[in-house]
Parts: sequence; structure tokens; C-alpha cells
Amino acid sequence: MGPGRDQSGKWHPYEDFRWSPEFAAFLAAVDRQSASAVDLILNGDTFELLQSTDGNCAGAAAGLGCTEVEALARLERVLRAHEADVKALGQFARRGSNRVVFVPGDHDAALLFPGVSRQVEHALAAPAGRVEVTASGYWSSADDQVYAEHGHQIGLSAHRFESWPSPFVRRGGREQLARPWGEAVIQELYNRYEPRYPVIDNVVASGIGVKYALAADPADIGDLAAPLVRYLLFTMSWQQFRMELDDGEVQPPTWDVAQVRAQGPSFLVSSLPDDDRLKPLAAKALADGRLAKSMEELGDDEIVAVCDYRAAMRRARRRFEPAVTQFQPRGPVVAECPRTTESRGAVFDYFWRSRDVAFARHLETVATRLSGRARPSVFVHGHTQLPDRSQTAANMISGGLLKIPMEGFSPVRGALAPIVINDGAWQRTITPVQLDRLASDRGVPEKELLASLQPEDLAPCYSFVQIESTGGAPVPAVRYWRQSTTGDWAIAAACGR
Repeated sequence: MGPGRDQSGKWHPYEDFRWSPEFAAFLAAVDRQSASAVDLILNGDTFELLQSTDGNCAGAAAGLGCTEVEALARLERVLRAHEADVKALGQFARRGSNRVVFVPGDHDAALLFPGVSRQVEHALAAPAGRVEVTASGYWSSADDQVYAEHGHQIGLSAHRFESWPSPFVRRGGREQLARPWGEAVIQELYNRYEPRYPVIDNVVASGIGVKYALAADPADIGDLAAPLVRYLLFTMSWQQFRMELDDGEVQPPTWDVAQVRAQGPSFLVSSLPDDDRLKPLAAKALADGRLAKSMEELGDDEIVAVCDYRAAMRRARRRFEPAVTQFQPRGPVVAECPRTTESRGAVFDYFWRSRDVAFARHLETVATRLSGRARPSVFVHGHTQLPDRSQTAANMISGGLLKIPMEGFSPVRGALAPIVINDGAWQRTITPVQLDRLASDRGVPEKELLASLQPEDLAPCYSFVQIESTGGAPVPAVRYWRQSTTGDWAIAAACGR
């Protein structure tokens, strides 16, 4: 929820949440379905407190974010612009035993200022204990079996705060938000391009829309080029790939990191498929000598993650795997990174190690936060806007092959738990494949399509994760609040066409 409408009554280009009637109907449906006994977790980035019509906060020149006073002023404008949405949430929180919980994300990390969180809780005007902004930066169910956080703190994220959930630095006797390096890179480009191409913030995964804007409007972005290449190279949407449980017989390869480093910064460019919208800009940055420092700064874990992702992407394209959302299933393949001699061969074709390691390490941190209480069996995150999808997992049990419908994945190979699942965004979104198909269907150049598309033109379908409380092990499911071709709204298992 952002600045709302401009003085003419039109939606401001920065406004992404334009769905008040749908949202109110969704809340009413969830309330009916759950007999007014549901915890509604708004899992980060509920409020747009980074991108503002007032420009940057005063600390931006020093690489910092807003003060509490500046953040509070932004929040109050957002709350006025979204009075209907705030009212609907307040009404929901007052029914039965419903609760509304706001988990801070990277766009609304300012909720961790005490005065900002109090203003949100006050705005909903619900009884005490029915609305909460989590100062811990996460939400956990009463039995700790379900754990939710926004997701910007996971793994190699360019949006992570070093001291989360206290993302502040003290300068001149006052606290200001820290500013992750990724935010400084990407926000400037969104501010520049979103007024021209209104849906680039609706393209999943997060940041991918900037590639389309730069391809449509090539520009010399100077010193932003190198960090942008690094930023987008690590926008890895692992859930786009077909996942299967296995018994651990297939092992991950060992990439020859020394050989990779010997390639120098050309490694960064070669990691992008030829049809990637970013590749021309990356090639120019390489020719201009701007990528050398980025390559030098990469740690071994980061190189391994890129190599794992390249291999997974190569396999998906070579197999023409369907239902791939981030790139066409047919297209030029990228080369694998060099392997060490002892890990060559098909037995070393497990390419999701970096994903597993990132989430397993993060879940260890989660267990520490919960201070020895029960470890969660479901971990829900968002941030990328790309929800997980249903898939069939195969697991060897008692010598037989049991087919289990599974959403999300487990970072523990051969196990069904813990389940990690992405809730996407309660937002109208579009994938790169859908953008390409739409341009082809309309017979218009991509730039013309991007300039004309509005968020309202995208599919009326909003994702969320639903977890029934049945007393047994929690089973999460990605669901959608969607409009059918007859105009009716309902909760569904898929968006449809």
C-alpha cells in the first residue's frame, strides 16, 4: 500500500495496491470460511515506506534510510490513501477471535520503529491483543509449528539488514534505518522507470521488471551497472524448477572454483542466457571494465550458488520442462561451470544444494530464535512475489514409491519436513513468460506493451498460503483469491488461464 492517487484522481505510478473491493471481499470470505477464528499474517511489505512521492529521506546521501519521524510521516500518508483497506482490516480483527499480524519486510522495515508500529495498531482500532506488529521480525504459531517471516534475510539476499530485527544505525544522536546495498541499487531504477512502465514492479520475481525497463529504454546507468548485474544475478527463484524428493543417491557436483575465478568478470556475463534482457547491459559493463570489482568481491559460496543455478537452468532448458515461469522452456542454454574431475558424471546432477544450504542455515537461526522450543515444521516466506506451486513429490517408503501431492520443498533431502513455502504476493502479477506471450498475442513490440500495460490489466488473481489448524501436523497450501470468467470471486487452487 503506497501513495494512492495523485491530485487528478489517477493512481500514482508508485501505487501497487489498487484492489480495495477485492481485498474486502477476500477478508469476508476468509472470515466466513474460518468461522471468525483465524490468524491473518501480513507477511512483510504491507506498506510502501521506501518509495515515496517525497523523494529520499534526508539520510540517503549518507547511505541511510529514514528517521522515525520521516517514516511516520510516510506511513500516515499511506494510511490516509488506504483508508478503506485499513477499515476492512480493522473490521476483520474485531470479528470473533480473529487476529491480524503485521510482519515487517524490507519495504516496511520502518515498522520496527516503536512509534510507527503503534500508529498501525492504533489505525485498525481493534480490541487489545487483536492486532500486532511483530517487533521480533517474525511470527510463530502458538505451538511454534508454523513460522513466518518476509524472506529478505535469507541466504545471499541483497536486501538483508545486518542487525535484523533492529535495522538501525545511530548518527548524530538519532536512529535511522540502515540501507541494504540492494535497495540503494534497485530503488533508484524503479523510481526512474516505473512512471514510464507501470507494471515493472508487478513482474515476478522481485527486480526482474527492471531488466525489461532497461531493455525497452537502454540507458547508460554508469556506476549502477556493476552492482545491478550482481543484484539480478542473485535473484534466484528456485521454486520455478520441477522438484523431486529422492533418496540421496544423486549428489551435487563440486564446481572448480579456481577455474571459475580464472575466468574473471566474464563469468558474470556468461552466467546469463543469451536471451536474458540484462545480457547486453552486462556485456557493456564488462567491456567498460566495470565488473572486475564485482567478481573480486564474490565469495566461494556465491560462486557455487551461481554455478548450481546455471546447471539447474541448463537442465530445465535442455529437457524442455514445462510450467517454468522465469524463462522460456525452449531457448539457448548456458554452459555449466567447470567441475572437479571426481564429480563428473550423471550421478553428480543434484543442482539444488545452494537452495538447501541457504534455507537449512536459516532454519538453524530460526531454531535459535525460538530458544529451544519445538522446531517449526512449516516455514512461510515471500519477498520474491513468486508463489510456490503444486507438484508431485516422490519419496521411497518401505521399498515402495508413494506419490504425495506437495507444495513447497524440504531442504532436508529425502524428508517431507520441514516444508519451506513461498506465499507470493497478494497482488496482481505477471511472469516474464506471460509478458512474452502477451506481446506476441497482441502483435506489439515489447516496449509498447510495457508502456501501455497497467496493473489493472493483469489477471485478477492474488496468492496466499493457507494452513488449516487441525491438531495434527500443519499442511500448507498455496491458494488464490481469483475472479472466474463469470465474474464470481472464490478461493481456488490455481489462477487458471
